[in-house]
Parts: sequence; structure tokens; C-alpha cells
Amino acid sequence: MEIRPLKLRDLENVRELEIACIREYFSEILENKWEDLPQDWKDNLGSTSKKAFKTYLSSGLSFVAEEDGEIVGCIFAQMLHNIYDAENMVWVDNMCVHSYFRRLGIGYKLLKAVMDEGHKQGANIVHSAIQPKNQPSIMLHKKLGFFMDRRDIALFDMNDYNKKNVL
Repeated sequence: MEIRPLKLRDLENVRELEIACIREYFSEILENKWEDLPQDWKDNLGSTSKKAFKTYLSSGLSFVAEEDGEIVGCIFAQMLHNIYDAENMVWVDNMCVHSYFRRLGIGYKLLKAVMDEGHKQGANIVHSAIQPKNQPSIMLHKKLGFFMDRRDIALFDMNDYNKKNVL
């Protein structure tokens, strides 16, 4: 399993993975069927949309998990400046792991890669939005030392980065 920075050549594969994960999530919360949603709306969803992908590609904070040449996970993050009283905040927008490869530590490695790179880039805090019913994601963030305020946002104070025992 290799965790590496996101590259332009990854767009098609990560778009496919992200849309599969979005569809899975929407199937649980939407009354409408995926097929009934407007195509232009679906085209603009996610971090791999035409409008968003370049931002995540250039951030240096987005990664993929690759197994035998296949992308099985991805995480999209960017640095925001002077927001929420933080000079430099890593904003984790989305993380996806192929359903077959879940519960193998891939999400942990992806999120840890973002935290490591964010630390190098001078981040003060890491912000990650979490769906309140996504218990595995909640557990993952807690395992890495994130503070959970309303169970839908996880924060990690980068000032404690070297103090906490994050493997």
C-alpha cells in the first residue's frame, strides 16, 4: 500500500471512487434516487469536480492510496488562511476508501499524511467535517487525537502535534 500525493493523472480514477462513495452516502439520506438528480448537479459534486480538482491538486495536502496500481482511497485537503482564529488551517474536504478496502487502516494513513504535510506547511489546526452517523470516521478521528465538538466536526490542534502520541 502506497500513500502518495495526488497527481493530475489520477483524476479519472479518483472521480470514479469519489462518486461511488457519494452515491453510497446519498442512498442513505436522500429520498430521491441518484438517477433522478439533475446531471449538472451531479457533475459539480465532490472534490474531483472540474471546479474543485485543481485546488486540491495544487494544495500539496491531497493524497491517494494505491494498491497494485489501483487507487483504493483518496483524501482532499487544502490550507486556509486566517479563518476561525487560525492563521493556517488545513481543511479536509473529503476522504474516500473503496468499500472492499475499508477497515484496513487506509483512512488512518491518508489522514495522517495530511496531518504530517499540514504540519510541515505550518498549519495551526486541522478541520475535518464528519457525518454524525459515520461511526467509523468518528472513531478514526478520535484515534488520531481529534477533538469532537458536535460529532460532525473534528479538530486537531497542531500545536500539540509533537506532544501527542500519533503513530
